[in-house]
Amino acid sequence: MRQTGIDQVARALAVSGSRRQALAIAATMIIGAEPVAARRLRDSREQGSTRGSAFSRKCKRFVITAGPNRSDQFQHTDDDLLIEIIPKNGDPAKTVLNDNNKEPNGPNGEHLSVAPFTARVGDQVHIVARNEVTGGCELDEIWLQCVEGRGGKVKLTDSITPEECRSDADHIGVFFETTVRINNK
Repeated sequence: MRQTGIDQVARALAVSGSRRQALAIAATMIIGAEPVAARRLRDSREQGSTRGSAFSRKCKRFVITAGPNRSDQFQHTDDDLLIEIIPKNGDPAKTVLNDNNKEPNGPNGEHLSVAPFTARVGDQVHIVARNEVTGGCELDEIWLQCVEGRGGKVKLTDSITPEECRSDADHIGVFFETTVRINNK
């Protein structure tokens, strides 16, 4: 059964912090189009996405992985990857992964893993992927996982395939950068 525009507005208004989404839905109801925000919300629910998930405020120990399992190592980091935690209180950023060897993956092509680290809900995860050698670039998906209590996991980024990165393959420099806030339930 297809949702009506009114159903979409009602759902958007019921979700905390979604007034902008509700206004977008209402505006598109007037012109008769399906809003992108509603489409993304519906698509992510249909696909079972965990991007909207959050952590308990009590969670203080996290790990970054290259997949939904805590043991998923980075197998595709071409060339360099920096992941740091930016505390919400203004303290200096903490580096949790700095693969700056100017070649794919870790030393001798080893798969990379991130040791558990301390962070708080409200801190930000800053991710920068650089292409240091021309010829190609790619990056595994990136997940943030709580390693204490009830746990929980959130997919921070999708993977970037060599085909998707083709336009940046022959350029040295940043090919991907994002900052994601650690949210609570």
